[in-house]
Amino acid sequence: MKNNLILIAGIIVILISCRQAENKSLQNQTQATFDEATETEAIMQVIENETKCFFDGNYECWSKNWSHQSYAMQAWNNSDGSADAAVGWEKINTQGKNWIEEYYKNGKNIIHPDVKKEKPQVKFFNEKLAYLIWKQYNADKDKKFYRVSQETRLMEKEADGWKIVNVSAFWGVKPKISVDSLKLE
Repeated sequence: MKNNLILIAGIIVILISCRQAENKSLQNQTQATFDEATETEAIMQVIENETKCFFDGNYECWSKNWSHQSYAMQAWNNSDGSADAAVGWEKINTQGKNWIEEYYKNGKNIIHPDVKKEKPQVKFFNEKLAYLIWKQYNADKDKKFYRVSQETRLMEKEADGWKIVNVSAFWGVKPKISVDSLKLE
């Protein structure tokens, strides 16, 4: 009986060890196939496209870059010092569409004709979730000054590619930076 218990305990230890080795092997294979540089490039294409589409007043293009989930969020500050947020795709969609129609006149009024970004810091939490943070410089209509914004994005990989889940954009009201003085890497 005692020998049977030792044999069973030994088998259990071997099975657990094999299972742990198998899990580690699968984890290493997953990590080996995930290319952060390639995924970062794909994410940046989505971010660049969303910004361009928004500032160009192209609603259809803009909305394709967003996750249409109820947990999506967009947050910003206002020039009076207050802050606001649209929570859930329906509210983001309504707010974004209204802004594009009212201020950008569906592309007829280009308010920020040039946008420059510092190199973002990128943190992948897993293969389907990434966080990015950077400073962005947004030219005025006459391309004489830039307004600085601190930008963050939470990105989620959906079936059809990376989508924006969260935008937090906090714009500095002052000082404006002369176009001639802006130097980025």
